[in-house]
Amino acid sequence: MRPNLQIRDTRRNRGLLAAFLLAAIWGFVDAGRRSADLAQRLWQRYEIRLDAQGPPIRPRRQASSSVLPGPPRTDDSDFQLNAENALRLSGMDDPAHERWADIAGNYYTREFTQSYTYADYGAETPAVYIRYDERATTFRGRLEARGLKPNFAYQIKLLGDPAHRESFEKLGYTGRWRLPDGGTNYTDDDYRQYPDKERVEAYIFFDFFVTDAEGNAVREFALDHSLHVLWSASRQRTEPAQESDAVVYTVDATSPSVYVQPRRNPTREGIFAEREHARYQGDHTINLPNGDYRCFLILTEESFHSTDNNGGYWATVYKSPIQFTIAPPPAAVP
Repeated sequence: MRPNLQIRDTRRNRGLLAAFLLAAIWGFVDAGRRSADLAQRLWQRYEIRLDAQGPPIRPRRQASSSVLPGPPRTDDSDFQLNAENALRLSGMDDPAHERWADIAGNYYTREFTQSYTYADYGAETPAVYIRYDERATTFRGRLEARGLKPNFAYQIKLLGDPAHRESFEKLGYTGRWRLPDGGTNYTDDDYRQYPDKERVEAYIFFDFFVTDAEGNAVREFALDHSLHVLWSASRQRTEPAQESDAVVYTVDATSPSVYVQPRRNPTREGIFAEREHARYQGDHTINLPNGDYRCFLILTEESFHSTDNNGGYWATVYKSPIQFTIAPPPAAVP
């Protein structure tokens, strides 16, 4: 009988040990949840303080000191362009790649995301108008945006037309290449060695703008930089640098009809433009080679390398064909 009692005692001890271990594990899990809840509450309180003070602006250091797109240019809300004096860009939706959060990471409501469209369908907004010099020493002009996504960053690019190979390659050799089958960081040699060049994209990202709380923006643009991407200087991995390397915007995310979690007060967000380093030999401006250009002007959403489901992936949302000539200034008359 004693052996059977020992077996029962052993089984009972194992059961008690298992129960003890389960209780301990559950205690750790519960403690972890409580800690996570506390951390979340503390972070929410910290965010409220950020609302009032604004986060520190700390741009990335790996780019050279001159990173803003060109000299100071007018950036106001005085609308001047319309269908009679400017070109209206063609809008398009790209649901698989669009971003549904502003530059500060504030997400839009389901109602906003379900109703918003870039396609105009004859409506007054959203709308983007551009007027540009058809002949100048660089590509320059004025852009006016109305009713785009609120507090949102857009890249301004020229995209090559494969049907016009000369200007297509001038854009690529000044800017960037995108080969088929994914990936973006291709070199000039990658382009030269790729056999089916009709499938390659050539483009130059040269300027950007950020909309206000109504989705409006005005930008006097000029092609004097070749840029790689935009960074959120205050929210992505950064190192200390001069605040002058970032453009600081006020983000008014207080509207409950637009935002899932409206902010109590506006915040400050710094946007940093990283150069396309391969195109620079020093601290100088970039310009397109002289000649005639037939290409497309496009606007691309900036996604800030987001990994969130609604963080986006550089969707192209406006595209229209344009023509212009880059030429040296006329000779002075003696």
